[in-house]
Amino acid sequence: MNTKRGSATTNRPYYHRKREERRLYQKLYYEAHKGRRKVSKAARLSITGRCRREQAGERSSYHCQLSHSDPTDDPRRDTDTEVRLDGDCVTLRDSLRDQLQVSEEGWVPEFVSTVQQWINKYVDEAQNLITNGTVADGLRLHHLRRFVAGLRQEQELASQGRGSRRAALEDLRLILWGRRVNMDTFSELYGW
Repeated sequence: MNTKRGSATTNRPYYHRKREERRLYQKLYYEAHKGRRKVSKAARLSITGRCRREQAGERSSYHCQLSHSDPTDDPRRDTDTEVRLDGDCVTLRDSLRDQLQVSEEGWVPEFVSTVQQWINKYVDEAQNLITNGTVADGLRLHHLRRFVAGLRQEQELASQGRGSRRAALEDLRLILWGRRVNMDTFSELYGW
């Protein structure tokens, strides 16, 4: 029997014993670090804080399918009209709450139907532009697309319950506040 230090016969059992521990460590390390994007410490703390507040019930969760994940604002947006539309939505929501004075969510069906009328108006205008071929630079069509997406998002947030709009506003996910539109989802919904 070879008793020299470092020989193949004495190291082999040690290697086999440590191999399973090393594989387990590599698996756990991979699970902990896979697929992460670089995020600053402040942003990571903000995200985890929001998640904790949602789990504790202090903040509403929401889903915005038309809002793009890119946090940069749309440079071609029509700011004046979007601010006016956002103000109209807030005014409508507040007036319906005051008029109906029913349960907390009793104003939602009336709000959704009124906003749907606004959406239909903008969709009809866009369809007329497309069929008549009067879209020269596409900017008006882009603005109409943003109006429709922003109003549709307001409908969704109102339907998702109390506090969802406030949470989306906190995350800067509102389209009428400058967030980009997810074009794939919009095209699937409206076809243009």
